[in-house]
Amino acid sequence: MKLKITLLILLFAFVFNVNAQKNELQNAFYYGTVTSMVHVPSLASREYLEPADMTPKEAKDKRSGQNNVIIGKDPQTENDYLASNPNRLTGKIQSRDLLFEFQANSSSSSPSDPAGAVGPNHYLSVFNTGFIIHDKTGIPLTGILNVNNIFSNGGCCDLTVSYDNASDRWVLTYLFLSGTMQMAVSDGPDPVNDGWYVYSIPNVTDYNKLSVWSDGYYVTANVGGSNKVWALEREEMLLGNPAAQIIGFNLPGLITSGFYSPQAFNVTDDNLPAAGGATIVYLQDDAWGGVATDHIKFWTVDVDWVVPGNSTISAATQIATTPFISVFDGGSFSNLPQPSGGASIDALQATIMNQAQFRKFADHNSAVFNFVVDTDAGGGKLAGVRWFEFRQTDDNQPWTLYQEGTFTSPDGKHAWHASLAMDLEGNIGMGYTAMAGPTTPNPTDFRVSSYYTGRFDADPAGTMTVAETLIQAGTSNIPNFRYGDYSKIDVDPADDRSFWFINEISKSGRKDHVGVFQIAASLATDVGAISIDAPNDGALTNAEPVTVTIFNYGVDEQSNIPVNLTIDGNSIADEVFPGPLAASASAQYTFTATGDFSIPSQTYSVVITTNLGGDLEPANDSVTKNVTNTTLGTQDNILKDSDLLIVEKGNNHFNISLNTTDVTERLTLTVTNLLGQTLLSRNLDNNGQGYIYDLDMSYAATGVYLVRLGNNKSGVSKRLIVK
Repeated sequence: MKLKITLLILLFAFVFNVNAQKNELQNAFYYGTVTSMVHVPSLASREYLEPADMTPKEAKDKRSGQNNVIIGKDPQTENDYLASNPNRLTGKIQSRDLLFEFQANSSSSSPSDPAGAVGPNHYLSVFNTGFIIHDKTGIPLTGILNVNNIFSNGGCCDLTVSYDNASDRWVLTYLFLSGTMQMAVSDGPDPVNDGWYVYSIPNVTDYNKLSVWSDGYYVTANVGGSNKVWALEREEMLLGNPAAQIIGFNLPGLITSGFYSPQAFNVTDDNLPAAGGATIVYLQDDAWGGVATDHIKFWTVDVDWVVPGNSTISAATQIATTPFISVFDGGSFSNLPQPSGGASIDALQATIMNQAQFRKFADHNSAVFNFVVDTDAGGGKLAGVRWFEFRQTDDNQPWTLYQEGTFTSPDGKHAWHASLAMDLEGNIGMGYTAMAGPTTPNPTDFRVSSYYTGRFDADPAGTMTVAETLIQAGTSNIPNFRYGDYSKIDVDPADDRSFWFINEISKSGRKDHVGVFQIAASLATDVGAISIDAPNDGALTNAEPVTVTIFNYGVDEQSNIPVNLTIDGNSIADEVFPGPLAASASAQYTFTATGDFSIPSQTYSVVITTNLGGDLEPANDSVTKNVTNTTLGTQDNILKDSDLLIVEKGNNHFNISLNTTDVTERLTLTVTNLLGQTLLSRNLDNNGQGYIYDLDMSYAATGVYLVRLGNNKSGVSKRLIVK
């Protein structure tokens, strides 16, 4: 009973504390107006446009400063729980082909700081010191232009862009080392043929992030211990008012690592929320001084442009999360080693990535955002993306954590520098950077590259179900540790479904590349099998249940879906999944017929195929899985090392053969390097004369490799020297 009373007291104290925090409002610390406004004529109206400055240079911002962590405060003894316990559907849904991709620009800036925005008829991409405008097919409408074509001379870096869907205007921000930021708001929806209102904003000193909200433009920046956020009078800036107001707020209760990068929620589409309730989010890591547990903090801002003194910001509200490791290398910015001895590049830690996207739905509001985490708590490092969806029941209502997940890239690759948003159906598209990690086979094949994944609204919570898809591969290493910063995803206002993601790769120099893709269904009838859930490797029988997950890729609900089971090329059963199966939904089906997997040490090839009449995309109908009966057979443990022969044929070709005909079962040939990384794994069948395989090692570096031929329980191995 004492325990129950104690728990009730603690619960009451917690609820009281949260409610008390919500009632503790603070007024703004700064009230003012823009210091100047200049109207700049359209690009199309000018006889000469200055090209971008391509002189190699490093951005003169503060991003290269040190994060301050307390070494040993967070022992980080366990790997990221969400990454270590993935859902069975993680990465299982076949992605759709890219709609298209194109190179937006090249940059000599270090980093390039790529960002972009999509409007009804244009795509405007920016980098640290320049920009370019494309049409919606990727054809450039301008050259790569200097920022001075819009902004004043003397600027530095951190050029950003957004499209304000509700007003059909473009908004750019640009940093000046004097402690001033300039903001350009177009006077129409055409960035080539319309002019610009250019405003000077005081006190924004580094790493500016812009968000669009109903009652203002909101800017956060890295300004050290002062922890500021600025609200800008959006309605007046759209009109070109040189007296547009600025209201500045501190973020009470915020703790930083020395580098400061919160985000204000940005409205993805043209459906603005009610005024007020602009929300700022930031992570809090228990490796930092003054933070007891990993969590997210958020604040809400309510501005009053008529009586600015009534404007307030709430106390911090704390939302608990699954523990995370957001610290790399004690807080330095040289973290992730590139292949072949390339420079270790910035993991962009301690940063809510660009942007935190907000969208209204019929029965709730959602906001999604992410930051990088180290999923490996041991001596190694493996970058992953911790992502969140917050929800509220209506405008200006409390936010709660709806789902969180940690995405890791296949093949042990690092994944970071992500940006995610929701389409009109609540599906999430996420673009990100990936490259070879410490266990990735053939690491030089995976240099810094751009990818996407995603999830459907009805998928299991916390799961990126869409298979990783390459947007564009890098072919060389980033030349130094400065990388990325501003990559950004937007949803096309023309259809509210297509995601446009821009990211930095290295391909004969720094390049900013755009990929356009969709998650939402587009075909009326499209059903496929996405995973075989049972059986799994183990001691199997001659009557194993076979379970498959079926996914409706199409727009229309489906019922009575024919499903075929084939094992080792033999059709076992044709059955019908009754459904119904809603659009973008998945369901499991267990065959009435069972499968025979009873031969010890045998590996079986299982294929499940849906055969729905009128299916418009047969490429995603089938899924295959190899299942091994791991029971020891009579032929196990009879192989001797002398049975494995390796004969050199020349030019790094080797005959691999098992010098015995006593073994008749299927064996697996594997080749690993001295780091234990698997370079080749191939199932082989006895041809009546022993096992023979021609191994081409011409792709391998000079060195020593281990060749093994056997099953899961036994085998023989020899060292192979490639000269």
